[in-house]
Amino acid sequence: MPWRRTRDPYKILVSEVMLQQTQIARVLPKYKEFLGAFPDLASLAAATDKRLLKVWAGLGYWRRAKYLKKTAQLITNNYNGKFPKDPKILETFPGIGPYTARALACFAFGSREAFLDTNIRRVYLHFFFPRRKNVSDKEILRVAQRAIDTLPKNVSSREWHYALFDYGATVLKDKQINRRSRHYHKQSKFEGSFRSFRTAVVQYLLSQPQNRTPQKKVRHVLEELLKKEKTPYSAQEILDSLLKDRLIKKSRTHYYL
Repeated sequence: MPWRRTRDPYKILVSEVMLQQTQIARVLPKYKEFLGAFPDLASLAAATDKRLLKVWAGLGYWRRAKYLKKTAQLITNNYNGKFPKDPKILETFPGIGPYTARALACFAFGSREAFLDTNIRRVYLHFFFPRRKNVSDKEILRVAQRAIDTLPKNVSSREWHYALFDYGATVLKDKQINRRSRHYHKQSKFEGSFRSFRTAVVQYLLSQPQNRTPQKKVRHVLEELLKKEKTPYSAQEILDSLLKDRLIKKSRTHYYL
């Protein structure tokens, strides 16, 4: 995994955001493509939304790309292009939650503050809460922080967390372990979901040769797709949600990215 061979906070952030709810096999080619198109904060901050989303296409959860761009702009403009090292500051950027902030601080700057993802949580649940249900992350984090605080001097927090990732992903095959977490949520099916139709609209706009597409044309294409799939969703609510999240924009007569 190429992001394990760097301490560049920009490259690590790109990988962490891409890996949110997305399998590594899908991320690997996109990671290389994305960094080829936007090799640094400045190039991402200056990217047009259409080019950004075209490069991101295939990963889903389009807001992640927009959040990345906004974060690049904030760090470029407010921090002279230098990433803050404090997880609490990193957490103030759009789309960066407690896990991503602390993972970035760990892998880029050597922070020794504990954090959890699906695989790390599975390891701690397996070894420290084997007969418990409804275990809170707060309880797990207490154990996780003690583990970091007692690491041998020759083991870095970075190495430790990579080991936890790999152990949870490849050794602990029982995915039911995570059901014992109070914070367990099963990922919903994509096909036929509200997300899938939002993605269809964005992909349709990306495929158009012109920057702007007539509203009537976009609505017609979406309504035909909804009719074919026999869904309970309306074209209006899908378009409204995309506008609300600023994934698409509209003029008086056209939609555009």
